[in-house]
Amino acid sequence: MLGRRQLREKILQTLYAYNIGGNDLSFVEQKMFQAIDEIYHLYIYELNLLLAVRDYAQEVIDKKRNKRFATEEEKNPNLKFVNNKIFQIIENCKARKEFSDKHSELLWYLDTNYPAMIFKKFQNSTAYLDYMKDETLDFEKDKKIILKLFFNFIADNPTLYEWFEEIKLFWADDIHVANNMTLKTLKSLEDNKPLNNLIQVLKPDDSIPFAKNLLRTTISYYPECMNLIKERSNNWELDRIAEIDKIILSMGFTELNHSHQVPAKVVINECIELAKVYSSNKSNIFINGILDKYARDINKV
Repeated sequence: MLGRRQLREKILQTLYAYNIGGNDLSFVEQKMFQAIDEIYHLYIYELNLLLAVRDYAQEVIDKKRNKRFATEEEKNPNLKFVNNKIFQIIENCKARKEFSDKHSELLWYLDTNYPAMIFKKFQNSTAYLDYMKDETLDFEKDKKIILKLFFNFIADNPTLYEWFEEIKLFWADDIHVANNMTLKTLKSLEDNKPLNNLIQVLKPDDSIPFAKNLLRTTISYYPECMNLIKERSNNWELDRIAEIDKIILSMGFTELNHSHQVPAKVVINECIELAKVYSSNKSNIFINGILDKYARDINKV
């Protein structure tokens, strides 16, 4: 689920596109929520990837078993991994199945190279080998090995990241959010209990109004924010200040002036974090100085 910081990142990206591209508000707002919706698509894609890795492992077993001169081991393979209960719970999840049926591009049957690559590396890991040697059947051990598979071979996989970005540009900035959603889902699974509810990206009664309000209000008061920057930037001309810094400051001024729910220190810290990610090395100091002084001037600190 997206927290306020990730929402502010989306709003910042949208405001930048609005300022640079000259598109109307309804268009960029629609694009912002489309990008947020795509996080759920990536989340489902990752859950389906786990099943695709299992399917590839089963395919390897079947090919060996059906060889003309199969060995006894190949005729009677170790099925512990492919019969892992976590796979069964994910596969039986109604919400995942229904969404995947509507969005067949999120299935991996046409993109088997990546599941194959992941399994080939995973099957040589110490964790996998130890799991397969252990003859005891235990749900927590099943969960632990799938968590290791996801965390070490999917969530931390630069090659896979490149593939995700190639499919949908929106996903490039949101892989970490989808990863957290998938990990949280895996950790929540319990023995003999179905997976009835998947994680939603936004809270409709909280996140959507916050995002819309901050986006629209910042745009409405943008000229006023430019004047505030001009007054407090030590005679720097506006055109010498980076566009991204002006947008971050405008978001900060807007929240300080028009939002009574978020404390000033939180607003300032969030703007500083945005600057660290999206702007130059010293921008966070510049933004902190201006917003902190302004907050004091209006008695918000």
